[in-house]
Amino acid sequence: MILYSIIPPEIVFKDLEEEYYPTPLKVKYKGEIIEVIPIKKGSSDYRVERILGTSPKSFLNPSLQPGMDVSIKAIEFI
Repeated sequence: MILYSIIPPEIVFKDLEEEYYPTPLKVKYKGEIIEVIPIKKGSSDYRVERILGTSPKSFLNPSLQPGMDVSIKAIEFI
């Protein structure tokens, strides 16, 4: 995409610089390895980003689906 504008790029893209882009963490949750990110900056809850396991059962488990919230008490950091 090309943006033709007389407005300087610093003003057009200023909101993108201020957003919070967390790094994903690999954790063990319910016996499966998943990738999670913090919901908010400094939050103790995480959101499932993707499943790293190969078991077909884990992909059918609704609590492991991407977008689901996970408490820090229920996960084990690898």
